Amino acid sequence: MSFDNLMQHAYEIQQQATLKALTESGARPAVPAGEPQLAPRHGEQEARQRVEQLFSDIPELFQAFAEMPDPAAFDSQLNELRRSIEELSSGWVSRDPVSKDIYPANPRLDEMLDAESHIESWTGRAAMEFKSNFISPFPSIVYNQFMGIAVLRAALDAEREIWVRARDDIDKIAHDTIIALDRMDDCGKNEWVMTFTVVSSVAAVAGVALAPVSFGLSLGLTAVGASSQVAAAGVPDDPPAVRFQGETAQAVVDSMRDAIRLLHGYIAEQEQKIADALTSCCQAVAQQRDSFVAKRPALADATQSDVTGPLFMGYST
Repeated sequence: MSFDNLMQHAYEIQQQATLKALTESGARPAVPAGEPQLAPRHGEQEARQRVEQLFSDIPELFQAFAEMPDPAAFDSQLNELRRSIEELSSGWVSRDPVSKDIYPANPRLDEMLDAESHIESWTGRAAMEFKSNFISPFPSIVYNQFMGIAVLRAALDAEREIWVRARDDIDKIAHDTIIALDRMDDCGKNEWVMTFTVVSSVAAVAGVALAPVSFGLSLGLTAVGASSQVAAAGVPDDPPAVRFQGETAQAVVDSMRDAIRLLHGYIAEQEQKIADALTSCCQAVAQQRDSFVAKRPALADATQSDVTGPLFMGYST
Protein backbone atom coordinates (compact mmCIF):
# COMPACT_ATOMS: atom_id res chain seq x y z
CA MET A 1 0.00 0.00 0.00
CA SER A 2 1.14 3.55 -0.64
CA PHE A 3 0.01 7.06 0.14
CA ASP A 4 -0.70 7.80 -3.52
CA ASN A 5 -3.55 5.27 -3.32
CA LEU A 6 -4.97 6.62 -0.05
CA MET A 7 -8.43 7.50 -1.37
CA GLN A 8 -8.64 4.15 -3.13
CA HIS A 9 -7.96 2.56 0.25
CA ALA A 10 -10.67 4.73 1.83
CA TYR A 11 -13.32 3.53 -0.63
CA GLU A 12 -12.12 -0.05 -0.17
CA ILE A 13 -12.58 0.28 3.60
CA GLN A 14 -16.04 1.76 3.12
CA GLN A 15 -17.10 -1.02 0.75
CA GLN A 16 -15.61 -3.80 2.86
CA ALA A 17 -17.09 -2.47 6.11
CA THR A 18 -20.50 -2.10 4.47
CA LEU A 19 -20.48 -5.70 3.22
CA LYS A 20 -19.35 -7.03 6.62
CA ALA A 21 -22.00 -5.03 8.47
CA LEU A 22 -24.74 -6.16 6.09
CA THR A 23 -23.73 -9.77 6.68
CA GLU A 24 -23.80 -9.19 10.43
CA SER A 25 -27.31 -7.74 10.20
CA GLY A 26 -28.58 -10.52 7.94
CA ALA A 27 -29.27 -8.14 5.08
CA ARG A 28 -28.15 -8.82 1.53
CA PRO A 29 -26.13 -6.28 -0.47
CA ALA A 30 -28.05 -4.34 -3.08
CA VAL A 31 -27.86 -5.73 -6.60
CA PRO A 32 -26.32 -3.34 -9.16
CA ALA A 33 -28.77 -1.65 -11.51
CA GLY A 34 -29.44 -3.61 -14.67
CA GLU A 35 -29.11 -6.99 -13.01
CA PRO A 36 -32.00 -9.19 -11.80
CA GLN A 37 -33.21 -7.84 -8.47
CA LEU A 38 -33.54 -9.93 -5.32
CA ALA A 39 -36.94 -10.75 -3.92
CA PRO A 40 -37.67 -8.09 -1.30
CA ARG A 41 -37.46 -8.91 2.41
CA HIS A 42 -39.13 -7.01 5.19
CA GLY A 43 -36.88 -4.30 6.57
CA GLU A 44 -33.93 -5.18 4.33
CA GLN A 45 -33.91 -1.88 2.42
CA GLU A 46 -33.98 0.08 5.66
CA ALA A 47 -31.11 -2.04 7.01
CA ARG A 48 -29.03 -1.29 3.91
CA GLN A 49 -29.66 2.43 4.30
CA ARG A 50 -28.66 2.37 7.98
CA VAL A 51 -25.43 0.53 7.20
CA GLU A 52 -24.54 2.79 4.29
CA GLN A 53 -25.15 5.84 6.47
CA LEU A 54 -23.01 4.33 9.21
CA PHE A 55 -19.93 4.35 6.97
CA SER A 56 -20.70 7.32 4.73
CA ASP A 57 -18.05 9.52 6.40
CA ILE A 58 -15.07 7.30 5.61
CA PRO A 59 -13.94 8.98 2.35
CA GLU A 60 -14.19 12.41 3.97
CA LEU A 61 -12.06 11.28 6.92
CA PHE A 62 -9.23 10.41 4.55
CA GLN A 63 -9.71 13.30 2.11
CA ALA A 64 -8.04 15.84 4.42
CA PHE A 65 -4.95 13.64 4.60
CA ALA A 66 -4.91 13.11 0.84
CA GLU A 67 -4.59 16.90 0.53
CA MET A 68 -1.65 17.19 2.94
CA PRO A 69 1.39 19.16 1.73
CA ASP A 70 3.75 17.22 -0.50
CA PRO A 71 7.12 16.91 1.31
CA ALA A 72 8.90 17.33 -2.04
CA ALA A 73 7.39 20.83 -2.32
CA PHE A 74 9.71 21.97 0.49
CA ASP A 75 12.90 21.06 -1.38
CA SER A 76 13.24 24.26 -3.40
CA GLN A 77 12.83 26.45 -0.30
CA LEU A 78 15.27 24.32 1.68
CA ASN A 79 17.81 24.58 -1.13
CA GLU A 80 17.37 28.34 -1.31
CA LEU A 81 17.98 28.68 2.42
CA ARG A 82 20.99 26.41 2.13
CA ARG A 83 22.46 28.73 -0.51
CA SER A 84 21.89 31.66 1.85
CA ILE A 85 23.77 29.83 4.60
CA GLU A 86 26.63 29.18 2.18
CA GLU A 87 26.81 32.90 1.38
CA LEU A 88 27.01 33.71 5.10
CA SER A 89 29.58 31.06 5.96
CA SER A 90 32.80 32.69 7.13
CA GLY A 91 36.08 31.45 8.48
CA TRP A 92 34.96 32.20 12.04
CA VAL A 93 31.62 30.36 11.78
CA SER A 94 30.79 27.61 9.33
CA ARG A 95 28.98 24.89 11.32
CA ASP A 96 25.19 24.63 11.23
CA PRO A 97 24.04 24.81 14.89
CA VAL A 98 21.23 22.29 14.32
CA SER A 99 22.38 19.73 11.77
CA LYS A 100 26.10 20.29 12.54
CA ASP A 101 26.81 20.38 8.79
CA ILE A 102 29.98 22.29 7.92
CA TYR A 103 29.88 24.83 5.10
CA PRO A 104 32.97 26.04 3.23
CA ALA A 105 33.94 29.63 3.97
CA ASN A 106 32.81 32.32 1.55
CA PRO A 107 35.99 34.32 0.73
CA ARG A 108 33.99 37.36 -0.35
CA LEU A 109 33.18 38.07 3.29
CA ASP A 110 36.88 38.76 3.89
CA GLU A 111 36.67 41.87 1.71
CA MET A 112 34.93 43.83 4.49
CA LEU A 113 37.88 43.23 6.81
CA ASP A 114 40.20 44.75 4.20
CA ALA A 115 37.96 47.80 3.72
CA GLU A 116 39.36 49.72 6.68
CA SER A 117 42.78 50.10 5.06
CA HIS A 118 41.15 51.72 2.03
CA ILE A 119 39.44 54.49 4.04
CA GLU A 120 42.24 55.49 6.40
CA SER A 121 42.28 59.03 4.96
CA TRP A 122 38.50 59.44 5.37
CA THR A 123 37.63 61.63 8.36
CA GLY A 124 34.46 63.06 9.83
CA ARG A 125 31.37 61.62 11.51
CA ALA A 126 30.39 59.42 8.59
CA ALA A 127 33.86 57.85 8.55
CA MET A 128 33.79 57.10 12.26
CA GLU A 129 30.28 55.69 12.12
CA PHE A 130 31.12 53.56 9.10
CA LYS A 131 33.96 51.97 11.02
CA SER A 132 31.97 51.51 14.24
CA ASN A 133 28.64 50.53 12.67
CA PHE A 134 29.79 48.46 9.69
CA ILE A 135 33.38 47.28 9.82
CA SER A 136 33.74 46.48 13.52
CA PRO A 137 30.43 44.61 14.04
CA PHE A 138 30.49 42.93 10.62
CA PRO A 139 31.77 39.52 11.85
CA SER A 140 29.12 39.38 14.61
CA ILE A 141 26.30 40.43 12.29
CA VAL A 142 27.32 37.81 9.73
CA TYR A 143 27.51 35.23 12.53
CA ASN A 144 24.00 36.07 13.74
CA GLN A 145 22.55 36.05 10.24
CA PHE A 146 24.16 32.66 9.61
CA MET A 147 22.62 31.31 12.81
CA GLY A 148 19.22 32.84 12.08
CA ILE A 149 19.00 31.37 8.57
CA ALA A 150 20.21 27.99 9.84
CA VAL A 151 17.51 27.97 12.53
CA LEU A 152 14.87 28.93 9.96
CA ARG A 153 16.00 26.19 7.59
CA ALA A 154 15.93 23.62 10.40
CA ALA A 155 12.35 24.61 11.26
CA LEU A 156 11.32 24.25 7.62
CA ASP A 157 12.99 20.85 7.50
CA ALA A 158 11.05 19.85 10.63
CA GLU A 159 7.82 20.95 8.92
CA ARG A 160 8.67 18.75 5.96
CA GLU A 161 9.37 15.84 8.30
CA ILE A 162 5.88 16.14 9.82
CA TRP A 163 4.26 15.51 6.46
CA VAL A 164 6.62 12.67 5.58
CA ARG A 165 5.66 10.84 8.75
CA ALA A 166 1.99 11.84 8.65
CA ARG A 167 1.74 10.21 5.22
CA ASP A 168 3.25 7.02 6.57
CA ASP A 169 0.93 7.04 9.59
CA ILE A 170 -2.34 7.59 7.70
CA ASP A 171 -1.36 4.93 5.18
CA LYS A 172 -0.67 2.55 8.07
CA ILE A 173 -4.08 3.34 9.59
CA ALA A 174 -5.77 2.46 6.30
CA HIS A 175 -3.67 -0.70 5.96
CA ASP A 176 -4.44 -1.83 9.53
CA THR A 177 -8.17 -1.21 9.04
CA ILE A 178 -8.36 -3.30 5.88
CA ILE A 179 -6.47 -6.15 7.56
CA ALA A 180 -8.71 -5.92 10.65
CA LEU A 181 -11.85 -6.17 8.47
CA ASP A 182 -10.36 -9.17 6.69
CA ARG A 183 -9.59 -10.91 10.01
CA MET A 184 -13.00 -10.44 11.59
CA ASP A 185 -14.00 -14.03 10.87
CA ASP A 186 -10.77 -15.50 12.21
CA CYS A 187 -10.53 -17.15 15.60
CA GLY A 188 -8.99 -15.12 18.40
CA LYS A 189 -9.04 -11.47 19.37
CA ASN A 190 -9.07 -8.98 16.52
CA GLU A 191 -6.63 -6.32 17.72
CA TRP A 192 -3.69 -4.37 16.37
CA VAL A 193 -1.14 -1.75 17.46
CA MET A 194 -0.58 1.59 15.76
CA THR A 195 2.69 3.48 16.33
CA PHE A 196 2.28 7.17 15.54
CA THR A 197 5.68 8.09 14.11
CA VAL A 198 4.65 11.70 13.48
CA VAL A 199 5.13 12.34 17.21
CA SER A 200 8.90 11.93 16.66
CA SER A 201 9.02 14.38 13.74
CA VAL A 202 10.31 17.44 15.58
CA ALA A 203 13.29 17.51 17.91
CA ALA A 204 14.09 20.38 20.23
CA VAL A 205 17.64 21.74 20.10
CA ALA A 206 19.63 23.53 22.76
CA GLY A 207 19.38 27.31 22.43
CA VAL A 208 21.53 28.86 19.70
CA ALA A 209 23.65 31.66 21.15
CA LEU A 210 24.00 34.96 19.31
CA ALA A 211 27.00 37.26 19.20
CA PRO A 212 26.40 40.58 21.01
CA VAL A 213 26.77 43.55 18.67
CA SER A 214 25.76 46.41 20.97
CA PHE A 215 25.78 46.79 24.73
CA GLY A 216 23.14 44.79 26.54
CA LEU A 217 22.07 41.24 27.08
CA SER A 218 22.80 38.89 24.21
CA LEU A 219 19.84 36.66 23.45
CA GLY A 220 19.69 33.22 21.89
CA LEU A 221 17.43 31.54 19.37
CA THR A 222 15.12 28.64 20.16
CA ALA A 223 15.69 25.97 17.53
CA VAL A 224 13.85 22.86 16.41
CA GLY A 225 14.72 20.48 13.63
CA ALA A 226 13.67 17.32 11.85
CA SER A 227 14.51 14.42 14.14
CA SER A 228 16.11 12.58 11.22
CA GLN A 229 18.55 15.48 10.67
CA VAL A 230 19.23 16.86 14.13
CA ALA A 231 22.45 15.90 15.88
CA ALA A 232 22.37 13.81 19.05
CA ALA A 233 21.69 16.85 21.26
CA GLY A 234 18.11 17.03 20.01
CA VAL A 235 15.89 14.32 21.45
CA PRO A 236 12.40 13.88 19.94
CA ASP A 237 9.44 12.45 21.81
CA ASP A 238 9.01 8.69 21.73
CA PRO A 239 6.26 7.66 19.27
CA PRO A 240 3.25 6.32 21.18
CA ALA A 241 2.06 2.79 20.41
CA VAL A 242 -1.73 2.59 20.79
CA ARG A 243 -3.65 -0.69 20.83
CA PHE A 244 -6.94 -0.94 18.92
CA GLN A 245 -9.49 -3.71 18.55
CA GLY A 246 -12.79 -4.52 16.92
CA GLU A 247 -14.92 -7.65 16.60
CA THR A 248 -17.57 -6.08 14.35
CA ALA A 249 -17.35 -3.89 11.27
CA GLN A 250 -18.62 -0.90 13.21
CA ALA A 251 -16.11 -1.50 16.01
CA VAL A 252 -13.22 -1.77 13.54
CA VAL A 253 -14.23 1.46 11.80
CA ASP A 254 -14.74 3.21 15.15
CA SER A 255 -11.16 2.23 16.05
CA MET A 256 -10.04 3.65 12.71
CA ARG A 257 -11.86 6.91 13.50
CA ASP A 258 -10.13 7.05 16.90
CA ALA A 259 -6.75 6.55 15.25
CA ILE A 260 -7.45 9.33 12.75
CA ARG A 261 -8.51 11.69 15.55
CA LEU A 262 -5.30 10.91 17.41
CA LEU A 263 -3.25 11.54 14.28
CA HIS A 264 -4.89 14.94 13.78
CA GLY A 265 -3.97 15.84 17.37
CA TYR A 266 -0.40 14.61 17.10
CA ILE A 267 0.18 16.59 13.90
CA ALA A 268 -1.16 19.72 15.59
CA GLU A 269 1.20 19.18 18.55
CA GLN A 270 4.23 18.95 16.28
CA GLU A 271 3.13 22.01 14.32
CA GLN A 272 2.79 23.92 17.59
CA LYS A 273 6.37 23.06 18.56
CA ILE A 274 7.61 24.69 15.37
CA ALA A 275 5.29 27.68 15.78
CA ASP A 276 6.45 28.26 19.38
CA ALA A 277 10.11 28.08 18.38
CA LEU A 278 9.72 30.49 15.47
CA THR A 279 7.63 32.90 17.55
CA SER A 280 10.42 32.97 20.12
CA CYS A 281 12.98 33.57 17.36
CA CYS A 282 10.97 36.46 15.94
CA GLN A 283 10.79 38.06 19.36
CA ALA A 284 14.54 37.66 19.85
CA VAL A 285 15.32 39.22 16.47
CA ALA A 286 12.91 42.09 17.11
CA GLN A 287 14.49 42.80 20.51
CA GLN A 288 18.02 42.83 19.08
CA ARG A 289 17.55 44.00 15.52
CA ASP A 290 20.96 45.69 15.56
CA SER A 291 22.50 42.26 16.05
CA PHE A 292 21.23 41.19 12.63
CA VAL A 293 21.13 44.40 10.56
CA ALA A 294 23.74 47.16 10.44
CA LYS A 295 22.60 50.62 11.45
CA ARG A 296 21.51 53.20 8.91
CA PRO A 297 24.57 54.82 7.26
CA ALA A 298 25.17 58.45 8.17
CA LEU A 299 25.68 59.22 4.50
CA ALA A 300 22.02 58.36 3.91
CA ASP A 301 21.10 61.66 5.57
CA ALA A 302 23.50 63.74 3.49
CA THR A 303 22.33 66.28 0.93
CA GLN A 304 24.08 67.70 -2.11
CA SER A 305 25.01 70.80 -0.17
CA ASP A 306 26.63 69.11 2.84
CA VAL A 307 27.79 65.71 1.62
CA THR A 308 31.40 66.93 1.37
CA GLY A 309 31.33 68.59 4.78
CA PRO A 310 33.00 67.29 7.95
CA LEU A 311 29.85 65.46 9.07
CA PHE A 312 29.81 63.20 6.01
CA MET A 313 32.58 62.76 3.45
CA GLY A 314 34.81 64.83 5.70
CA TYR A 315 38.27 65.63 4.45
CA SER A 316 38.88 62.43 2.53
CA THR A 317 41.78 62.52 0.12
